[in-house]
Amino acid sequence: MSWTNSLRNYLHPRVILVLFLGFLSGLPLGLLIDPLNYWLAEIGIKKSTIGLLSLVLLAYSLKMFWAPLVDRLRIPYFYRIGQRRSWLFLSQVLSFFTIIVIGFQNPSENLQVFVLAVIFLSIFSATQDICVDALRIELVNKKEIGEASAVYIIGYRIGAVLLSQVITFYIAEFYGWNLAYIFVGVLFLVFSLSILFFLPEPEREEKPYISILNTPMIWFKDSFISPLTDLFLRYKKHLFLLLLLTFTYRLSDMFLGPMAMPFYQSVGFSKIEVAEITNFYGLWMAIIGGLFAGLTLFKFGLVKNMVFGAIFVPLANLPFIYLNLVGYDIWALVITITIDNFSQGFIGVVGITFLSRMVSKTYTATQYALLFGLVAIPPRLISGGSGFIVEDFGFHYFFIICALLGIPAIIFSLMVYRKKEIFGFD
Repeated sequence: MSWTNSLRNYLHPRVILVLFLGFLSGLPLGLLIDPLNYWLAEIGIKKSTIGLLSLVLLAYSLKMFWAPLVDRLRIPYFYRIGQRRSWLFLSQVLSFFTIIVIGFQNPSENLQVFVLAVIFLSIFSATQDICVDALRIELVNKKEIGEASAVYIIGYRIGAVLLSQVITFYIAEFYGWNLAYIFVGVLFLVFSLSILFFLPEPEREEKPYISILNTPMIWFKDSFISPLTDLFLRYKKHLFLLLLLTFTYRLSDMFLGPMAMPFYQSVGFSKIEVAEITNFYGLWMAIIGGLFAGLTLFKFGLVKNMVFGAIFVPLANLPFIYLNLVGYDIWALVITITIDNFSQGFIGVVGITFLSRMVSKTYTATQYALLFGLVAIPPRLISGGSGFIVEDFGFHYFFIICALLGIPAIIFSLMVYRKKEIFGFD
């Protein structure tokens, strides 16, 4: 496969649609992180309350529990525009209304209403993510999934970071947080309706519809049990190996994540240096890493990139060890962020492509949400203990431990490589 053909795939109309869908997925998530926390801190809400409110983000990891509804439940009247498009439309309209509700609130006076609206936004936004994940897989052919995953992450980061976490701060600085949220909410609705107009209902291997009202038990079995059975039947005894790889693939960088900011602060980097180098510059390095992954996936196939990514991520910890030894050094920080964020962008796309290739197009939404939960929930729970290791052993040994946590993924990816014909991976 030539590099030209791979680059040409990025210009495919449906791949470009995935870029905008990623943008819409990231936009509500961004509103739930930095702007929300800053707003609450600014008006004097307790830090313990702000910390507890961050738990609403669990909806994005727990979406597997209602993903079967997106696959197998028809929305009255709306289903005529298509199963995927109807759920996407409903989740986006509900997300818009909750953003507007948040925008009209004064958290210092109506904190309970404000928190309730935030909870509903996380649920509706996570539901939109379920739809977008399914569309991202179903809209393109098998060979274009890598490029679609790359542009999805780019769109997601633009929506979540550049719009929700940059523009909102500028608007809030001059006009207040209420207008900032209302503005982003209206912008979200305009983009949602515009993209829905051009978005086709994807062709997929859809099973005959079963009514939840007439035969609820059969519907439950078909919607919740059959997707699990399908995974077992397709991969049989090798499913456990794939699940182990899924669980360990991003363990190393996810374990390091919570301690990155405390590390930069302890070394002596200022807030401005962290914002400009680790956030802004790091964002573009992650995007470049993702684009490079999309190109190499098309040219070299999935499994070779899985192995390369599994080896690359532990090695990306080495610059952190060096930075810890030399201390405050801007160029050492730039090198560290370049390698680390490029690796994150690369394995992010490869990991998403791996999950996308595992799912059946009959149960796309359900199976992807289930596998994503396996990727996100256990490593995040494990990473909760990262601070204890830093306190007991220091950053030097912490980064070594992070690198060692990447070894299982290397082993499992090599095992998958040896059996790639069995799995049907290229």
